[in-house]
Amino acid sequence: MGTTLGEPQFLEEIGERWDLDAPPPEGWGEVVAHRSDVAAAALASHFGVRGPVQTIPTACAAGNYAIARGVDLIRAGRVEVAVVGGAEAFSRLAFVGFVRLHAMAPDRCRPFDRNRKGLLLGEGAGILVLEEEERARRRGARIFARVLGYGLSCDAYHITGPHPEGRGAAQAMIRALENSRLTPDRIDYINAHGTGTVNNDRVETLAIKAVMGRQARSVSVSSIKALTGHMMGASGSVEAITCVLAIDRGVLPPTWNLETPDPECDLDYLSGRPREMRPRVVLNNSYAFGGNNATLVFGRV
Repeated sequence: MGTTLGEPQFLEEIGERWDLDAPPPEGWGEVVAHRSDVAAAALASHFGVRGPVQTIPTACAAGNYAIARGVDLIRAGRVEVAVVGGAEAFSRLAFVGFVRLHAMAPDRCRPFDRNRKGLLLGEGAGILVLEEEERARRRGARIFARVLGYGLSCDAYHITGPHPEGRGAAQAMIRALENSRLTPDRIDYINAHGTGTVNNDRVETLAIKAVMGRQARSVSVSSIKALTGHMMGASGSVEAITCVLAIDRGVLPPTWNLETPDPECDLDYLSGRPREMRPRVVLNNSYAFGGNNATLVFGRV
């Protein structure tokens, strides 16, 4: 499971009882003993999971990182099935943090729009079941899509900001294509990280252009965060499910609230309505604080 904050409500409730000018309260022991892996542990207990149980806290890319970890375990033959994804609960801690970073939109989230002013937070969870293909076919499982590969990178540039030329984001996409043994011309759709912040949308556009080359202006791209909010550690896995459903159902989601395209964000960002299309191969981008980047590649069955 991927997450950014784990279970922040518990910490907030403890914090309300603290007096910062007094010695640590009795609840201090609860904080020290509190586990950040509660979601993964709870799922493992509920389903009786007997293999590795891991929590990946790579912020807003954590959902994609968790899926990539599941792919690794299956490819290495350590497991045949992996339950993977991300979960994030809305919290005052995250809300205040983004407000202080001046990253919160005052009204609407408008990815890639000239008038965009920031993101809006959401909460949720997205869970996928990964399985070795032959095993899935033997038991007659409904297969929605294939995970073809993934790519990870780190900007090592700034704690909250991406590299201004999008080097880390581009590197993750390049590695994902290499891991999948694909060339850019095979990509039909990109589910963008697309937070709606001025800098992130511009940088992701540069990264897509750098990787896709001449293909950049013909590939379909969209962000769903104007509809879901930015679910931080859950966003990558929810958007991975969006990619899988786009392949399975033949419909690409639009970028909601994109009304006045930014000249610096000049790709086919699917404004307006959903687009009927059966993509063969799609990319799912997730970027996070600390420069963590993760791109997944999904393909049609």
